[in-house]
Amino acid sequence: MPKYLPLGANDFADARTTPGATVVDKTAFIGRVLRSPARALVICRPRRFGKTMNITMLRDFLRTAMPGRPAAPDALFAGMAAHADPLAMAERAQHPVVYLSLKGVKSMTWPDALETIGQLMAATLRECGIDRSRAEDAEALLLEAVAKAQASPAVLALSLKALTSALQAQTGRQVWLLIDEYDAPIQTAWQYGYYPEAVAFFRTFFGEAAKDNPSVARTVMTGVMRVAKEGILSDLNNLQVDTVLEDEFATDFGFTEAEVDKLANDDPALRDGMRQWYNGYTIGGHAIYNPWSVAETLTKPRSPLQARWIATGGTDLLERLASQSPPSFHADLERWLMGEVVDHRVVQGVALADVERHGHLLPTMLLHAGYLTAQAVRFERGHAIAALRTPNEEVRTALEGLYQGWLADFGRGGFDPRRLCAALLSGDEETVQRMLGGVVRGLLSYHDLADKTPERIYHVFVLGVLSQVPPGYRIESNREYGSGRPDVVLIPGSADQPGAVIEFKAAKRGTDEADAELACDAAEAQIRVKRYREAGVGSPVLGWAVGFAGKEVVVRLLAAVG
Repeated sequence: MPKYLPLGANDFADARTTPGATVVDKTAFIGRVLRSPARALVICRPRRFGKTMNITMLRDFLRTAMPGRPAAPDALFAGMAAHADPLAMAERAQHPVVYLSLKGVKSMTWPDALETIGQLMAATLRECGIDRSRAEDAEALLLEAVAKAQASPAVLALSLKALTSALQAQTGRQVWLLIDEYDAPIQTAWQYGYYPEAVAFFRTFFGEAAKDNPSVARTVMTGVMRVAKEGILSDLNNLQVDTVLEDEFATDFGFTEAEVDKLANDDPALRDGMRQWYNGYTIGGHAIYNPWSVAETLTKPRSPLQARWIATGGTDLLERLASQSPPSFHADLERWLMGEVVDHRVVQGVALADVERHGHLLPTMLLHAGYLTAQAVRFERGHAIAALRTPNEEVRTALEGLYQGWLADFGRGGFDPRRLCAALLSGDEETVQRMLGGVVRGLLSYHDLADKTPERIYHVFVLGVLSQVPPGYRIESNREYGSGRPDVVLIPGSADQPGAVIEFKAAKRGTDEADAELACDAAEAQIRVKRYREAGVGSPVLGWAVGFAGKEVVVRLLAAVG
C-alpha cells in the first residue's frame, strides 16, 4: 500500500505526531540554512509547496526553552537527516525564536488588515512569553499598546522590532526571526485596492525588524513572489533570495523523484500517474513534484488522478491579470497548452502594479506561482532568459481555465455563447456555422496564431465559447460515451431535453476551406464509428462534426438519434 502523508498538517510538529503518517525528511534544509552566509534569507516557492512545514521545522529545531514553552523534544527529529549533521546539532534548541505567519492577512480593507496584524502580533507576544517589565520604557509602552490592541498603525509598524529587542533583553541571546508567507498581505492589498498603504507599512515593519537590528541574528522569510521592487526588502543587508531559478534549496521544497517512488511503495501505476499529473517542475536541475497533490492522492490512491492543487484556490489574482493581458500573452498561452517551450525574460523582483501595466511580466508571475517551470535558463546582457513550459497535466488544466475565462470575456464583447448553445441544441446548422466560423476567424486573427494550430487549442477554444450553457445543462469533455471519448458533450438536466455531441478535427495540412472539409469528414466518421449519438445524453442527441484548418471552419449536423 502507498504511504499516508499527514494532509492538512502544515505545522511540522503536528505532522510528526500524526498517528500512522509518514513525514518526508526535509531536515537537511536546517543545515543548509545554517551554512548560508546570508543574514536575511527569503525563499520563494509556489503555494502549498511545503514552506510552512519547513519554516516551522526550523523554528522547532532552533527554539530554546522560553517562559511557559519548553523546547521541542529531541524525539521530533529522531532518525532524520539533521540528527546526523554536527553543525545543525550544535544549534539545536539554542536560540530564542520569533515566528510570525502572515498567510491569514486577507482582509478586504486596510483597517481590517491592520486589526488582523495587531491580533497576530499580540498572539506572538504571548507565545514568546515577553516580560514587558524587563524591556526599555519606550519598548514596554509600545508592546503594552500591542498587547491591549490599542496600537496605532505607526506603533504597530515598529512592534516586530520592539518584540525582538525585548526577547533578546530577556534571554541574553540574539533572536532568529522567522516570517511565513511574508508577501500574502501585499498580494491581498493589491487585489482589494489598498496596495500603497500596505507597502508603506510593511517597508517599516520588515525593514526595522530585519535591517541593522542588533537583536536579530538571522531572518528567514518564505513567500511566493519576490516583491523587492516595492522596497519592502531592498534595504536589507546581506540579503539572499532563493527562487525556483536557484539551486541551493532546490530539493527542500516539493518532492523529488526518489521520494515519490518511496511514497508510492512499489505501486508502478500510481507512481506513473503521479509523474504525469504532478511532476515536471525543474528547480536547480532537479525534477520536483507538487507535494500537496501527491499528499492528497496518497489519501485516495484508487481515485482517478485529477487536479488537486489547483482546486485549493488562490487563482483570483492570476485570473484578473490574465484577463487584462495583451494578445501576445494569449498566443504564448496557446503554445504552452500545446506543450511547447517559450522563451521569456524573467524579472526577479516584481511589483504587482508593474504586472498590471506591463503584460510581459505575467509569465514571470506564472513561473513563481507554479503555473510554469523553467526548463533551462541562460543569461543575455545580465538578464535571465528562461525556457518556460507547463510542468504537468494538472497545471495544464488550470491554464486551460485561464484561456477559457479570457474567451468568455471576449464573448461579452459581442459574441453570445448562449445563442450558439441554443443553435447547437436546436439543430440550426446555418447559425452554428456562421457564429463559430466568425468567432474563430476573429479570435485567431486577433491572436495571430500559426496556421498549424493543433486540435488541443481548438478543443480549449470551443469549451471557452460554450462557457455559458443554458440553465440545467452541463458540459463534459473527453468523457467516455458510446465506444469512445467525444470532444464536447452538452448534457441536459432531464432525459427528455435535447443533448449534443461535438467532435472536431484539425486539418493535418493546409489552411483553406477544402482542408477544413476533409477535417470535418474525419470528425463525422468518428462520431458514426464510435456511436457517440447513442450515448443517451438527451432526447434527441444531435451530432456535430466540426473541421478546422487555420482560420477556416466547416460545420456539419448529423441526423439526430433518440
